[in-house]
Amino acid sequence: MMKETSVDIKNVVNLAREEEIINVYEGFKTQNPSGLGYFLITNFRFIFFKKTTEWRNKTVNMLEIPIGHIGGIKSEYGRKAVKLQVLIALSVMLLGLVGVGLNSVLGKFMLYIGVALFVIGLLIVIFSRRRVFTIEIFTKSTIGSVVSLTNDYLKLNKATRIVVRPETFAMIRDLGKSIMEAQRYRPVPGPVTRNEEALPKIE
Repeated sequence: MMKETSVDIKNVVNLAREEEIINVYEGFKTQNPSGLGYFLITNFRFIFFKKTTEWRNKTVNMLEIPIGHIGGIKSEYGRKAVKLQVLIALSVMLLGLVGVGLNSVLGKFMLYIGVALFVIGLLIVIFSRRRVFTIEIFTKSTIGSVVSLTNDYLKLNKATRIVVRPETFAMIRDLGKSIMEAQRYRPVPGPVTRNEEALPKIE
């Protein structure tokens, strides 16, 4: 279980009686405001919280959902080509081929221009593939997502912008499993204890 994080969970939330942590994910860095994002999964709750790291803001924003209410996860990750860039690249490559074809008529100068344009278009195609990541958490009773994270500029109107790190992809592959385990988890009966930890001040 991924319970080692840069923040003490007890400084964010108090656990209820018989509530146990199933997993903690520190897989993304948020922007605007800058901070770190976490998913905390217990046998009672799904908790999404962000801890800002800006010098002028030191806050913790938190969203809690009963674990039994989580209805689904939608995600996309990998590398994706931008259609507009691909179209531009193909147009440039086509112009390059035309320039090469006009070599016999207009001289070697057009050959050089044509080859250069073709290479430029090819490079645009190669580098048009960018790293993408989007994840949305849905509940059983809502149509829209309650948590939405992405690094895609085209989807920022409805999602929190994040910076993808290597841990992010491990999180997306493991998150569904942890939620299912939490929904089916039954704690072993033991002595009743009281959690007296209080929410501390955020310095």
